[in-house]
Amino acid sequence: MRCKQDVELPVRRDVFTLIQIDAIDSNKSKINAGASQRNHDKATIDTNVLSSSPNLAVIPYPSEDQRKRCQIVYILGAEGTMHHGVEPVLTTLAKHQKNPETGVSYDVQFGSEDLRYGLFAYPAGRFGFTEPPPIDDPQLVSKVITAICPDDGKKHIIIESTSFPSGGKYHAMSRVRRQSAWHHMTPEGIANSFAALNHPTNLYQFYDAYHRYADIKFLVLHRPFLNTIASHKNFDSGPMVHANVVQGYLILLSRFLDTHRFDKLTGGKIWTLLHVDRISSKYYADTSGNHEDNSLNSQLNEARNVMVRNLAMFLNWPQVECPNCFDSWVDSTTDYVKILGNFNVKKLTKQWEKLESIWPPQES
Repeated sequence: MRCKQDVELPVRRDVFTLIQIDAIDSNKSKINAGASQRNHDKATIDTNVLSSSPNLAVIPYPSEDQRKRCQIVYILGAEGTMHHGVEPVLTTLAKHQKNPETGVSYDVQFGSEDLRYGLFAYPAGRFGFTEPPPIDDPQLVSKVITAICPDDGKKHIIIESTSFPSGGKYHAMSRVRRQSAWHHMTPEGIANSFAALNHPTNLYQFYDAYHRYADIKFLVLHRPFLNTIASHKNFDSGPMVHANVVQGYLILLSRFLDTHRFDKLTGGKIWTLLHVDRISSKYYADTSGNHEDNSLNSQLNEARNVMVRNLAMFLNWPQVECPNCFDSWVDSTTDYVKILGNFNVKKLTKQWEKLESIWPPQES
């Protein structure tokens, strides 16, 4: 007589348990992967400020209602990819949104100082912290979420657009500053450095810590490389060095996006790609530079309408039409040949060929 084969029943794990395990595994892998690089960079970087919080796994899982009322939309791109042009379009679209059941308008915040303190430790001294805690510190995350997404019957949309890398005040105030050492490194070396991974913020730690509390989406910007470099030609001691730094960040961003395609809780897409040149009138001008042809204007308007509609659908916003979203849009006048010169254009074109398989990232 045959004996029935023993079958091991699967152990039931609820969502919170899985999140704990996921967070612990994520922290272990980040710590192991970054150990050698931290040793290399510790002379210039305060690793105590940057280390991943060991308490991340015990953050209590919030309610579904909490996550539904809180959405963080990060306009993500390298320096020079027209964040300042895209942000008003997105913000205007967000301000058109209302709860279809209650008619209550969404609360839209751009440049939230509360979120910026959480991500960049700027402006200093918020929430009673004398020193900025790590990005994924449980108390910090809790305070930021409470401040940006209160339970007041509204859906809260928080829009951020700080570039990678970042100049200006975030250069001076972020946990890790822009590094002059990058001027002497290869793009791959920059992408692998602990400093670049954490400037202006650590995307991995940001997503791991906040996705339990908020629906996080990334609007990824792509702009033709030569225009991107020409727009900040004086950064990093000159266009060729600046191009190296930007290439390093494109590698870094592509790695993050490749490993963060889908929401860990819902399975939905967390990023979409925007070719910013395709919503510019230059893209639809004829060979003589004419922008006035009615058929060309029609193509431009249709491209913008499609972009707005697709973006609203990606973000799960009910209002997909926005006739005034581009009212403040100003086309870039950057002439990269005039700014960079023919010699640099040829060199940069060859550099870019090495990255074409990496950037722009391919959507799923």
